[in-house]
Amino acid sequence: MTAVPHFTDKAAAERRTKSMFTISNPEEGALALPPDFAGLPLTPFVKRNRLFSPGATIYAQEDIAPPIYRLLDGCVALTHLLSDGRRQILDIVGPGRLFGFALGGSNHCGAQALTFSQAESPWQKIDQSALDQALLRMLGRAYSHVTLLGRKTAMEKVASAVCDLAGEFKRPMRKSQRGVLTFNLYLTRADLGDWLGLTIETVSRCLNQLKRDRIIDFSHPEIVRILDIETLQALAAGRYVDAGICRA
Repeated sequence: MTAVPHFTDKAAAERRTKSMFTISNPEEGALALPPDFAGLPLTPFVKRNRLFSPGATIYAQEDIAPPIYRLLDGCVALTHLLSDGRRQILDIVGPGRLFGFALGGSNHCGAQALTFSQAESPWQKIDQSALDQALLRMLGRAYSHVTLLGRKTAMEKVASAVCDLAGEFKRPMRKSQRGVLTFNLYLTRADLGDWLGLTIETVSRCLNQLKRDRIIDFSHPEIVRILDIETLQALAAGRYVDAGICRA
């Protein structure tokens, strides 16, 4: 790591800092922001914030030991590409979560921003308990996703995805909308298909069926309202059987 020089003049320090922290990966829309420091002398920066535009690659599948990030805002997909270009979305990361773990010293997936996203890369050692909790959560989500891919029906998969995304990206509830959970849907139908192992047509059919049954509503393509959370959760868990519900 390049040593940070000591400055007695704050203006000079700011100019030097801005020259050190400039556009990073401009072809991917990644921007490393200059850190905010309060006084002098300067000490090694604790963390670095980065902004990513929709579709930007945060790190690639072939990268060796990428840094660990904490997502501050936005939505990130962890992906694995096959040699013929087919994509499997392994997980969807929401604000507050850590990602970028290189298991065994090598990386097994890439990370892509699905909307304008902000992440921090801590420069100091991450608290071990926070790291342990993040790894346990990642393992638990991986187990759940294996079950989803291997055993759930199309409708159960889509219902599970809606429940999961609502937990990750729910919006503040207004007084006029009490009892109605609303969240931002940053995934396209193609993204949902790559996450759930379904075709775009099947994803659309199941979402439209949930809308017709007044379980969810999405009058805006990027905002989903959950009208009947109990039925949705029952569908996701495989406990709800109804002839009118798509079970493809």
